[in-house]
Amino acid sequence: MMENKSKLQLALKLAVITIFIFSGLIKSQNENDAVRLAVPGIISSARALGMGNSYQTRSGDYSALFFNPAGLALSKKSQLTGSFYHRSYGNTSDFFGEENASDNSSTKFSQLGYLYKAPTTRGSLVYGFGYQKDKDFTSSLNFNGFNPNRNSMIQDLTNRNDDVPYLLGLSYPLWDANDNYIKDETIIDGQLNQSGTTLEDGGINRYSVGAGIEFAKNVYFGGSLNYLSGTYSNNREYYEDDFNRVYTQPTDINDPNTKNFQTFYFNDAISWDINAWEFRFGFIMDWMDFIQVGASTKLPTTFVIRENYYLKAYSKFNDNYFIDLNPSESLINYEITTPFEFSLGGSINLHIININAQATFIDYSQMEFSGDIEQSIIKDNNRVINDNFRAALNYNLGAELRVPNTGICARAGLMYYESPYKDDPTSFDRVYLNAGAGIEVNESIKFDLAYSYGFWDTYSDNYGSDLSRVSQKVDSHTFMLTTTIMY
Repeated sequence: MMENKSKLQLALKLAVITIFIFSGLIKSQNENDAVRLAVPGIISSARALGMGNSYQTRSGDYSALFFNPAGLALSKKSQLTGSFYHRSYGNTSDFFGEENASDNSSTKFSQLGYLYKAPTTRGSLVYGFGYQKDKDFTSSLNFNGFNPNRNSMIQDLTNRNDDVPYLLGLSYPLWDANDNYIKDETIIDGQLNQSGTTLEDGGINRYSVGAGIEFAKNVYFGGSLNYLSGTYSNNREYYEDDFNRVYTQPTDINDPNTKNFQTFYFNDAISWDINAWEFRFGFIMDWMDFIQVGASTKLPTTFVIRENYYLKAYSKFNDNYFIDLNPSESLINYEITTPFEFSLGGSINLHIININAQATFIDYSQMEFSGDIEQSIIKDNNRVINDNFRAALNYNLGAELRVPNTGICARAGLMYYESPYKDDPTSFDRVYLNAGAGIEVNESIKFDLAYSYGFWDTYSDNYGSDLSRVSQKVDSHTFMLTTTIMY
């Protein structure tokens, strides 16, 4: 009777594979997804990037729609603007003393915008609309090292009663005296070589319409309505290998073929379709074309996420016994709301040199999950966000030197983005060093070129907290070319 009941329990457990897949999907949403959408991108125009995106008060081109729409009214002419960029991402990981390097890159068309300067008897009225790449999610990670501690992903999944180890013969069920299922157990508790790769790709596109107006002498106001859409993908491959032959006994007491464990492979991939509406508005005040101050606000933005979760896995024993978990996919929809952004900036125009500075306040603890996720998951994510995130300031500083009688400009800038996580060291803040140049060929066309070098530290956990942690040093290189036609 006990044998028949055990078989029934096992059959029922296999029957809930679909439930497992759904629960695995639910676990894929976490606070890092909100950060990905909330941290500002750096892609703009070559002129703005060359000056460290310090662009609150001295814009007068299409990028004002993104930084401060009031800057549209500073345009002296109608304009047509287009930009391309190339971004490379490098990552050096440290995993239990072993270093590994990885890289990823993207080259894309990033901007096509049009400004129309309406005829006015006095003041200025400028309309703008077009396309801009808002964020680029390109990144990579590669790690490989021996974890000498008594923990593993197999053990972590088993402790959470996840079905993956069970289905791969890496765990087995425990029963009480009355033949009732209690939980799964595994003999694998660490001392494994752990390795893996992660590739991220995608980005967010911005389709904008807005206007800037000089509604009083040297006082400008503007607003922009932006439709955001895009994609994000994350493909992770993870291995645990028993190179030291620690586990020679069967990992599933009901299957003698599971002796001499060799490899556990886990591949999960997430892909997003992203949509949102965003509104920005701002103002600029100008004193005698010498000193300018400006401010802008981005209202909270709710991103609608359609997520596809893909999973496959296998285990290997001896030299010729494999157990495969058939690939599976699941879909879910949910929302992430990013917080207000408040920016304040100023500039000084000293004839041949223009100096800009600005600060942006973002309270990352106001990020929020909602939608078609289980309410317990939403509450847990929002609690983690409230407990672990902080208000941060981003600083931008830039300068533009105009060479008299040449139409040539040289630019330099700095961007400093504080980490949104509480208690992070300053090495986790993102720093970008920028340079650029521009030339006006004539009164109708100009070219701008910019380069940005970014660097910061970060880490990721393969499972748990600080059990299988990959420390990372990140650097990025962004090149941008912008062409503007004026008439």
